[in-house]
Amino acid sequence: MKTHYKLTVIVLVSILITSCKKVIDLKLNNAQPLMVIEGNVTDQISPQVVTISSSVPLENTAVYPPVKGAVVKIIDYNGISRTLTERAAGVYSSGSFVGRYNQTYTLTVTVNGQTYTALSTMPQRVALDSVALSVQHFANKTSKTLLIFYDDPPGSSNQYRFVLSVNGVQVKQVFARNDQFNNGRSVQQLLYQDDVELQSGDRVDIEMQCIDPQIYTYWYTFAQQRANGFSSATPTNPPNNFNTENILGYFSVHTSQHKNIIIP
Repeated sequence: MKTHYKLTVIVLVSILITSCKKVIDLKLNNAQPLMVIEGNVTDQISPQVVTISSSVPLENTAVYPPVKGAVVKIIDYNGISRTLTERAAGVYSSGSFVGRYNQTYTLTVTVNGQTYTALSTMPQRVALDSVALSVQHFANKTSKTLLIFYDDPPGSSNQYRFVLSVNGVQVKQVFARNDQFNNGRSVQQLLYQDDVELQSGDRVDIEMQCIDPQIYTYWYTFAQQRANGFSSATPTNPPNNFNTENILGYFSVHTSQHKNIIIP
């Protein structure tokens, strides 16, 4: 009887192990590669840059093949067209020029006979007043983060993106903010970062961008996906400003200003 019981247990365990193997042995279907275009025009006198690459299957997320030989143009509000030069594989840049406030720019990218188009408008610049260190205490842990100060202008809708770099490396955290609850007020905004723990001596650069509503929606959606752990699954493409759904990335015409701080 005991022998029969042991045999039954062994058989059941074998069935369970076999079943588990069938469950975890997944074959994922990889989507077709899509074009990834990331274009920026700022209010700084410098070359304006567009990078073009291709999306990849899930198992190859460390590799993003550059797209070579594209025809890339930026057309300004006067209809003046600038053709960008491919300075490196998949990296296209213009000569130095300054983006103008309240003006709309058009990006066109032509690859293999297919043209992709996006429009973006540069908002008026809102000054980044200052940056300070904030020390946060949670239970027995102390963490350092940054506190930024600026005055949101009244009577208009404003959207912002903040980019943090620590010791020359951009953090993965995405910071997209609007003035829904602080229109026309003096703002003190904490920028919590969860992928880098700030240490004494770290050099931190904070870039403040004033962005248009479509680009805010793109970065806000991107931030929500990251907060929900999209890095472990295939995310949906954040809504962007290109003229076709079969394209990833964005074209952002925005202001750019920097503040630096050394963590004490």
